[in-house]
Amino acid sequence: MVLVTVVMVWLSIGPSLSRKAAGPDPRSNRPPQEGTATSNNFSTSSLTVQSAEDNQSEPSDSTIYEQTEKIKTQKFHIVREGETLSEISRKYYDSANKWQKILDGNRNVIKDVNKLRPGTKLIIPE
Repeated sequence: MVLVTVVMVWLSIGPSLSRKAAGPDPRSNRPPQEGTATSNNFSTSSLTVQSAEDNQSEPSDSTIYEQTEKIKTQKFHIVREGETLSEISRKYYDSANKWQKILDGNRNVIKDVNKLRPGTKLIIPE
């Protein structure tokens, strides 16, 4: 009974008998591949993860693509109590006279130009 217990403990924490989990071939000069896990000494089974390169029969596309267009970011403004389109325009465009630009970009949100509801999210066009 003691012998069986010792063997079970050794098998659960000892090195795996799996050839893949044992590590790279000592005769090979190649370093171990990235993405391949070796045997875990505290596990009863070994886990082997193959890299994407192992699963593909064709070489992967390593072409670097440059983006020709600049990514456009969108500015937003949350209306506060008592704010007007002119004040918001002054904040983003340094001119109170460009309030019409904000109105044009937010026709679906702004019902009355003279009564902006606090908490309304406005798009600030470029």
